[in-house]
Amino acid sequence: MQDPSTPEEVISLANQGNAKSQYKLGLMHELGMGIEKDLSQAFIWYQKSADQDYAKAQYNLGIFYALAKGVEKNIEQSKHWIRKANENGYSGGSVF
Repeated sequence: MQDPSTPEEVISLANQGNAKSQYKLGLMHELGMGIEKDLSQAFIWYQKSADQDYAKAQYNLGIFYALAKGVEKNIEQSKHWIRKANENGYSGGSVF
C-alpha cells in the first residue's frame, strides 16, 4: 500500500484503524500540515497509534506528556511511553 498523500486519505485510513496513518494524522495536527493545528487532536491520534505499538507515536506521546502539549504534564506517563517506544525499536526512545 502506498503512503496516503492527501489529508483526506490520511484521515480515511486513520479512521479505519491504520496505526501509521493515525501517527501521521497526529503529526499533521501537531504541526498544522494540511489541516488546522490542534494539539489536543494530535494527542488523541498519537494515543490511538501508540496503543497499537507504533513506536514513533509512542515516542511523541511521551514528549507530549513531558512538555504538557495537549495534555496535562505527567513525567511518569512520559517515561512509560518513551520506554515503550525504545522497546519497539525507536532509537529516539532511549532518552530515559
